[in-house]
Amino acid sequence: MRDIVVRNLTSGDWCNRDCLVTEIMRQGELVSTVTRRCTYRVESRTTVLSMDDSIHWAKTLDPLPPRQVYVTKDLDPQTGQERVVYKVLGYLYAVLDREVFCIGYRHLLAMTVEADEQTGCES
Repeated sequence: MRDIVVRNLTSGDWCNRDCLVTEIMRQGELVSTVTRRCTYRVESRTTVLSMDDSIHWAKTLDPLPPRQVYVTKDLDPQTGQERVVYKVLGYLYAVLDREVFCIGYRHLLAMTVEADEQTGCES
């Protein structure tokens, strides 16, 4: 059996967005949960006089930290639950007319495998 839950939230001012997709799969004695989450936040907004000014603006920018990637794997010996998390944090720029937006993002992929409690199985 497979259940999919989708949640998409956007703030009223359009500066924050959170998209979450959770997929739960039951197969035999195991339950696998896969979570995909993308979070975006407008960190700053700059208006340039013309598109030619955006090149000068970009050259004088303070450098933001580079993209960060984290991978973790955990095993709970008491429950037998195994969890793997892949997380990416970073920044990107978007240009719309004369507006330059700095957008912080976080992408998360988490996978969990555990014994199905409904079948009464133990690890």
